[in-house]
Amino acid sequence: MINTETNYEELLKNHRRSLHKIPELDRDLPQTKRYLLSVLEQLNCKMTFLCGSGICAYFDKGRKETYGFRADMDGLPIQETNNCSYRSVHENKMHACGHDGHMAMVLTLGQYVDTLDELKCNVLLIFQPAEETLGGAKEICESGVLEKYNVTKIFGIHMWPFIEAGKIASRPNALMPKSAEINIDIYGKAAHGTAPYEGNDALYIGADYLNKVYRKHSQIPGAVPRFPEGIGDLPRIPGKDPEDKTIIHIGKMTSGYARNIVSDYTHLLGTVRAFSEEKFQMIIRLLKETLKQISNEYNCKTNFSNSDGYPPVINDPDLYREIRPVLDSLPSGYEEFSEPLVISEDFSFYGHYAPAVFFLLGTGTGISLHSVNFDFDEKVLLGGFELYRRLLA
Repeated sequence: MINTETNYEELLKNHRRSLHKIPELDRDLPQTKRYLLSVLEQLNCKMTFLCGSGICAYFDKGRKETYGFRADMDGLPIQETNNCSYRSVHENKMHACGHDGHMAMVLTLGQYVDTLDELKCNVLLIFQPAEETLGGAKEICESGVLEKYNVTKIFGIHMWPFIEAGKIASRPNALMPKSAEINIDIYGKAAHGTAPYEGNDALYIGADYLNKVYRKHSQIPGAVPRFPEGIGDLPRIPGKDPEDKTIIHIGKMTSGYARNIVSDYTHLLGTVRAFSEEKFQMIIRLLKETLKQISNEYNCKTNFSNSDGYPPVINDPDLYREIRPVLDSLPSGYEEFSEPLVISEDFSFYGHYAPAVFFLLGTGTGISLHSVNFDFDEKVLLGGFELYRRLLA
């Protein structure tokens, strides 16, 4: 049972609000780190500092196995519009993705673990920078800290606005897709708008490329539709399994200088997502081959690049099966998703080093992640804290 002398609900609330006020970006999180240390330094744990402002706090309970619990630390370059006592004091910086809540749960878990003389495992708390940018989880995994403390299981939680407040949700196997950023350059030739035949219109070529890519992608079973049903002329072919979903999205196309000049350059920025490396590479091939087709058709130079991105979040099926009784016993309830989500998360890297399961914790607000007014009632954090506590029981 939880130590009734400690008001964990109040601890969660105070930690979350204190951290919400001081959002910082990427790896440069000095105030966030200072706040975490103000609590961790009072506990019987050994700390490792890595990845800029990252902290790993190890609680040695004399066991062979260690369970890891991860919380991301960084905020977003967003100006908060909430009018509350704990709103961000940093201009154009905000915890709009719930990382303040993630840290509050893991930090409070550390305070709980510190009160226990005996536990079935050692505990490693992982406070990770640079989730919203790139490289945080990968850098921590490659640091050797997980092997050093023999981490055999890893868990993490993300706030999720679209399920009931306080409820935990997840699923075995694929939970979130692999994602990567794509960059496309098309080089044409400028001319006056009254004589476009003297140039090579990179704007037109870019639009044709976009149309061809979307049309080809729509022919693949499981491709996420571009428009609501009944709108547009692209086919909708469902996949056999939820994991067949793939996404190609071009979110920005920049081209041209003036209304009467033929564009000599088009730049496209986008993202791709897939639930397996095989399907991811298939999507990349589609993009590259279509660009080569365009280059030959219009006799223009082109360039394509993509980031490494995040691997898919795959919940270890054996570990999920092992902890399912814990999930079914949660007072706030548990929901097993029938389909994976299409957001991405760098928690995926941890699953390459130890069996891992990632969870969603409902805020019940319906306010999307990364919104300028993202907020939630801290009472929901008890649901995540209770899950962590029961995983250690």
